[in-house]
Amino acid sequence: MTNKLLSIFLLIFGINLLIVTAAKADLEIYDIKMEPIQEGAVRIVWSTNESSTGYVFFGKTQENLPLYVGDVTLSRLHSADLTGLRKGQDCYYKITATGQNGDQAESFVNYIDTSKMLDTHGAVISNIKKLQIIDTAFALSFSTDELVKASVKYGTAANALSKTWSNSSFKQEHTAIISGLKTNTRYFFEISVKDKDNNISTNTGDVTTTNQKYNEIKISNLVPIGTNQTAIMPEAATITWNSNVLATADISYGVSPKSLNKTVKITTTASLSHKASLSKLESNTTYYYKIKMKSDLNKKSFESQIYSFKTAAMNSEYLKLYFNNGDLVKFKSITYLIYNNTKTPINNSEKVKSISLTPAKAIEEKYFKQYKDSLPYYGIFHDGQLVKEAKGSTVYLIDGKYKRPIAKWELVKALNYTSKDIAIASKTQLNAYKNGTIIKAAKEVTNNIALNNKLVKSTSGSAVYLVANGLKMVFPNQETFLKYGYSFSEIKTITDKELKNIKDGQVII
Repeated sequence: MTNKLLSIFLLIFGINLLIVTAAKADLEIYDIKMEPIQEGAVRIVWSTNESSTGYVFFGKTQENLPLYVGDVTLSRLHSADLTGLRKGQDCYYKITATGQNGDQAESFVNYIDTSKMLDTHGAVISNIKKLQIIDTAFALSFSTDELVKASVKYGTAANALSKTWSNSSFKQEHTAIISGLKTNTRYFFEISVKDKDNNISTNTGDVTTTNQKYNEIKISNLVPIGTNQTAIMPEAATITWNSNVLATADISYGVSPKSLNKTVKITTTASLSHKASLSKLESNTTYYYKIKMKSDLNKKSFESQIYSFKTAAMNSEYLKLYFNNGDLVKFKSITYLIYNNTKTPINNSEKVKSISLTPAKAIEEKYFKQYKDSLPYYGIFHDGQLVKEAKGSTVYLIDGKYKRPIAKWELVKALNYTSKDIAIASKTQLNAYKNGTIIKAAKEVTNNIALNNKLVKSTSGSAVYLVANGLKMVFPNQETFLKYGYSFSEIKTITDKELKNIKDGQVII
C-alpha cells in the first residue's frame, strides 16, 4: 500500500514538474516570412510560441534601425507592414516580441532586397539653386532623391521652351549651364528628370539675364600672397581664390618658374570659390605656380601670372603630427627614442624590448634629420649607473660605450653612491660594453663631485634630472623616475644658470 501511494505521489509530482517546465519555456520567434514586395511596402509575418506583442524595427543599415511598426495584439500569429521603401535602397529589419509575462525575444537582423520592387513614383526634385546669372547664360543646380537622367528645356515664352540642355548620366546631384542667351531677357525653364523605371518628374522657374558684361574670367581674393598669411605648412600649402564667373580650375606648380611640371585639378565642377590643396612639398622651399581656368558659362579661358609661396621650415610642433615624446623610431636599422626634439640611439636589442613591445615606427630622413643627436645607449644601463655581476667583486661605472672598473670602495662613496645603487648585471649585459680605463680618482669622472648621482631641477622648470659623469640626464616621465626607485623628496633645486652649465646627457629610459 505504501509503495502504491509513493508511486502515485511521484507520478503527480512528475506531471506538475512537466507543467511548470513548460510554463517556464523561453519566448521564441519563428517562421518569419516576407510577403511579395509591393510598391514602397512589404508585409512581414511571424509566429511566437506563446501569446505576445511585437515590433518590427527597420532602417537603411543593419547597425541603425530607427523606424518601427508594431503589432500590439496578444497573439501567436503576427504581421506588420513596412512602408516608405525605395527601389534599390537597402533595408534591414529585426523583430522583437514581449510575452504576457514580460518575457522578451529578438530575431537576428534580416535583409529586404528592393532591387526588383515596382516603382511608379517619380524622383523628388529639391534644393534648386540659381548658381549664377550673367548677360548671356545662367547656371542651375538641383538634387534628386534617386538616380536620374536630367534635362532642362528653356525659352523666352513659358509655353514655347524650344531649346534643351541634357545630361545622359544617372546622378543625384545636377548642374546645368545654359549659355548662348540674349542680354537682359527673361527666360523660362523646366527641369525634367527620368528615373531608371522611366518615371518623370518636373519643376519650373524663370531667370532674367543681366546687362553687365562678362567678357573674361577674373580672379580675386587670392590667399596667400604674403608671409603673414598662414595657409602654408612645411609640406603642404592651401591656396584659395574667387572667380567672377563659374569656372573649373587647375594649378601647375614647381620649384622653378620655368618648370611648372606638376598639375593638380582643383575644381572639377564649375564654382565661384576655389581651393587648391598641394601636398608632398619640400619644407622651407619656394614654389612657383600658375592658375588656369575655364568657364562654360561665358565660354572663356584664363591663365594667371606666375605667383609664388614658400613652405615653412620644419619645427617641433609640426613634427608632433607624426611623432610624440617616447616614440621609438627606426632609421637605417637603428632604433631611436624621440624625446624633446632629440633622438637617442639604442644600440642594444634587450634595451629596445625593455622600452616597448610595439615595433618602432619607420621614419623618413627629412623628419629624422630635424631631431638633435643625444648620447646613445650601448646596453641596458644608462650613463652613471654602477653595475656588477651577481658573483663578481668588481664594480663598474657605465660611461658611454665603456664599463670602467672602480679601483676601491672609497671612490664609490666619494662619488655619492651607496651599495643600493649597484645594479646586478649578467655577463651578457656587461659584455655589451667595452672595457674602459680604471677609475682611480673621483675627478676622473666629474669636476662637480657634490652633485654627482644627485637629482636636480631648476628654480623655473619642472623637468627632473640625474647628474652623473658630469652630465645632466632627464627623466622623460614620472613612471621612469619611479621605476629606478627614486623619491621626489631627494630632488634638489638649483639655479637655472647652474643647470644650464651642466652638459646634456642621455634621456633616462
